[in-house]
Amino acid sequence: MLKQLTVVVLGIITIGLAGCNIKTPEIHGVVLDSETKQPVEGAWVRATLEIKSKTVQGDVTSYLSVDSPHTRTDKHGKFLIPSRTFKKPPFPVGFGTEAINFGIGAATVDDRGGRINLKGEKLEEFLGKKKLELTIYSGPVERTEAEYSSHLQSLYKYCLTGRSSVEVPSVEGGCDEWELAYAIAKHEGFLKRLEEPKTMDQRIHYAGTMKQLAYLYKIKGDFKKALETFNKVKSFEEKRGVDLWLREFEHEINDLQQKIREN
Repeated sequence: MLKQLTVVVLGIITIGLAGCNIKTPEIHGVVLDSETKQPVEGAWVRATLEIKSKTVQGDVTSYLSVDSPHTRTDKHGKFLIPSRTFKKPPFPVGFGTEAINFGIGAATVDDRGGRINLKGEKLEEFLGKKKLELTIYSGPVERTEAEYSSHLQSLYKYCLTGRSSVEVPSVEGGCDEWELAYAIAKHEGFLKRLEEPKTMDQRIHYAGTMKQLAYLYKIKGDFKKALETFNKVKSFEEKRGVDLWLREFEHEINDLQQKIREN
C-alpha cells in the first residue's frame, strides 16, 4: 500500500514538473499591404499569448506579452520577435496550464492593420517550432465611434502605464517617442472626425479624447498645445454643463502656465 502511494505521489510530481515551460518560436515576420502586396513600413506590431491555468482558486486566464517592447516594421516591412519562455505556475499552485490562443497584429497610424490568431492544432504547431516565418496583410480597419474611442483609451493607457489592457509584463516607461507621436496623431484624427459632435455619445467621446490628447501633449513636453487643449476641453464641458473634470482642468491649466513662464 505504501509502495503504491509512493508511486502515485511520484507520478503526480512528475506530471507537475513535466512541460513546466511554454516556449514561443523566434518569429521572422513581414507586413504587406493587402491590396498592393508592397511592404508596410512603420507598422506597430504587438503579440500576446493567452494561457489558462487551473489553480486551487479556480481557472485563471492570463495574457502574456510576447513581442519585444516597441516592435515596428522596417522599410522592408520586416520585424523580428525573439523566442520567449514563460514558466508555468508550480504544482500544486498551478496544475494543468495550457495555451489557448496566440495573437499577433500590426497597425499603422492611418487606420490600417491586420491580425493573425492561432488556436487548437495551429497553436500546437506554432509552439512546437523553433523558428517561424509569417506574413501579416494590412488593410483598412473599420471601427464605430465607440470602438475607436475605446481604441484610443487603450493607446492612452499604454503611454501612461506600459500596458494597453491586462497583458503582462508592462512595458517599462510606457510609450517611446515614436509611439507617443502615433498616439497623438490618432487622437488628433479622431477629433477632426468629430469636429462638430451632435449626439450625447459623440460629445462624451469628443471630451474624453480631447482630455487624453492634452495629457499626451504634456507628456511630450509641448506645454503650449497642452494648455490650448485643456482650455478647449474645459470650455467645451462648461458649455454643456458638465463640471466633473473642471477642477482637474483648472489645476492642469495653472500648472502648464507656470511651466511656460519658467521656460
